[in-house]
Amino acid sequence: MTLKIAVVGAGNIGTAMAALLGGTDCDLTVVARGARAAQVAANGLRLDDRGTLHEAHPPVVERLETPQDAVFLCVKSHQLPQAVALNAGGIGPDTLIIPMVNGLPFWFFAGKGEVPFVDPEGTLARHLRPEQVLGAVLLMTVRMEGDLALSTNTPTLSLGPAAVHPPGLVPLQDTLEQAGVRVDLASDIREKVLGKLLGNITTNPLSALLGCTLKTIGETPELGQLVCAVADPFRQWAAGQGVALPDNQWLLDLLIDAGDFPTSMLQDARAGRTLELDAIARAPLALAAQSGHPIPALKAILEAIDEADSLPLSPAKAGGLPPRLLANLEKELIQ
Repeated sequence: MTLKIAVVGAGNIGTAMAALLGGTDCDLTVVARGARAAQVAANGLRLDDRGTLHEAHPPVVERLETPQDAVFLCVKSHQLPQAVALNAGGIGPDTLIIPMVNGLPFWFFAGKGEVPFVDPEGTLARHLRPEQVLGAVLLMTVRMEGDLALSTNTPTLSLGPAAVHPPGLVPLQDTLEQAGVRVDLASDIREKVLGKLLGNITTNPLSALLGCTLKTIGETPELGQLVCAVADPFRQWAAGQGVALPDNQWLLDLLIDAGDFPTSMLQDARAGRTLELDAIARAPLALAAQSGHPIPALKAILEAIDEADSLPLSPAKAGGLPPRLLANLEKELIQ
């Protein structure tokens, strides 16, 4: 069975996924706009996966008009509502929707509750049924050099239904594995989501503020203390969701092992793009506070980001914790 698969978005992850899927027998379409669409149409999509070059030259469209078997939404979480609305023509009743986003996803409560900030106008709820959504957690470090995506690890994709097990999951798994993606069918995809979010919520806002790589955060005592101050109450909230998360030593070791890799939010900050703060930070911050587990250190970091003239802070200001952040921490932690 040849699957009709669309990749919406041709940034870091979209480029990597499309380049890998281009090596399979699927009927692939890429959705891109503006200068990036012209670039993909002319040169295709390229991924350098640890020295192995993958290339794809699929059709490029501005929006989907024909229902697909599966749609990978490779855009930032705050761009999801617009992406889904624009590509509604490609979403049929049996189309599998795979949002490849960081943070707390809109489908987390499977229609039995709302995740704040991520679908403010209800666009996703109107267009998508929980039964057709596949939760996804991708473990893959990707950065762009020009139009070339660079990856340093084997792509591992955890998939699991947001609500019920869809019939098209097995053919999709087969196609992904043909593409070289290691697929893990998770018994509880929410556990995988919160496990990745533990790393994202503790490092992404901090890295965007200070310009630090993961290794620097893990090795710097003051920054490590901030990581733990965010992780502890978030871990308590996750326990209330039935998920036990790894301890702080595991988390700090993970950051050091990641090396001098800029987080996706730091890459966005350097490029002047909108940060994924709603899904990665503000939504879990609000939900944790509602459950009696406020995260004052995270609130202080977000306030410092909101007050910054530009991000990341200049190297001179990033030598140690900035005075504004220290003041915010003191204010939040003594309340």
